[in-house]
Amino acid sequence: MTREEWKEKVERAVETHHDGSPDVFLYSLFDFSFDYDVEAEEVRLQAPVSELMYNPVGFIHGGVITYIADTCMGHLCAAFNERPSVSLELKTQFLRTAKSGSLHARAYFLKKGKGVQYVECTIENDKGELLSKISGTFYTLQEGS
Repeated sequence: MTREEWKEKVERAVETHHDGSPDVFLYSLFDFSFDYDVEAEEVRLQAPVSELMYNPVGFIHGGVITYIADTCMGHLCAAFNERPSVSLELKTQFLRTAKSGSLHARAYFLKKGKGVQYVECTIENDKGELLSKISGTFYTLQEGS
């Protein structure tokens, strides 16, 4: 990307951002798109691979992978528990990286409790190859939290 393209992307993300809404700066910056499968109780997140995601050695930064998974799992908990949740613990296993195409995250419940959920997320490339597997424990926020 050119310097001008970077600036335009950041400016669009700033304009899109609204606190307390699904319009979050980083969602726009990374071009996240979400799909909610009500029947299966799953959330899918897709994001194109971009150089914005790379670490200094040219791989997708582990923090970006974990952020994608945390976002996907958090949306799962909020969508299917009717209250927002926060992550208590995340474990990320990095298996391979991608240099092009899109990242496809899928989050689903391992155990859905009233106050705590155990969730898993897989991230694959366009070929369906597993790039990363993430597990998380989420706490459901109580009213007034």
